[in-house]
Amino acid sequence: MSSEVQTNSEETHGMEIHIPTIQGEVIPHMVIAGVPISNTVFSMWLFMVILFIAVGFLFTAIKTRAFPRLRSIGIDLIKRIDDFFVDSMESKKHARVFLPLIGGFFVYIFLSNVFWLGLDWINFIFEGGHEYLRPINSDLNTTVVMAVTVILVSQVTAIRHKGFFTHFRHYLFNWSGHTTVEKIINVPIGWLHFVGEFTRALSLSVRLFANIFAGVILIGVMTYVGTLIPSGGIGLGSIIVIPFWFFELFVAFLQAYIFMTLSILYLKEAVTIESH
Repeated sequence: MSSEVQTNSEETHGMEIHIPTIQGEVIPHMVIAGVPISNTVFSMWLFMVILFIAVGFLFTAIKTRAFPRLRSIGIDLIKRIDDFFVDSMESKKHARVFLPLIGGFFVYIFLSNVFWLGLDWINFIFEGGHEYLRPINSDLNTTVVMAVTVILVSQVTAIRHKGFFTHFRHYLFNWSGHTTVEKIINVPIGWLHFVGEFTRALSLSVRLFANIFAGVILIGVMTYVGTLIPSGGIGLGSIIVIPFWFFELFVAFLQAYIFMTLSILYLKEAVTIESH
């Protein structure tokens, strides 16, 4: 999706309330190889630099034991995610296959959501920060790509485990069941399952996008409300944002967990030979 978007805002009582659009806003005069750069892409670059540095430290800690506390935290985190995958997939073999992709999505989504909370404070301190910085998952383009990736992987996995014709026959002509009535009913149900693959991608992407996008609006509005509270010019009204900031921290983890859990469910169905 291209992003030719404008920043919507309304100015009241000297305070500018930034209302983002569903796609990243193009940063003025920032063009690379003829391609305009949006604030979502720029924020993602910053996040990936920080993430790669953190992963480098973690890898060094695990391999060399240079940072024992970091090493223990990293190993414990990986073990917990691995145990969750094995319990959810009910197969250690399949869990280890999908762990790098879906586990990576979980870590990426959670940390990028936390990263945007830090960006929000930067935007609050420095005027005009929204022009360059934006929560990564508040851009529908980002969440759609991750959701489509999960669905494509589940489809390819299903073809490998069930066979091309068996898998797509379930969608196109699912003539299965113990009685003729069941077989007749299962045919349109297979068509619904085919449409359901598209709704799964829509559900995965929109759920994550909508929750993070709503968080951006919530923090922005409460920041504005805080400026209306008399505080003698020292900005005590901004304290009202802190409870909502911690709430969004919980949402950051919850949305990453939901995305991972649903992805595991879809992949588990893909490797299950017998359909229910």
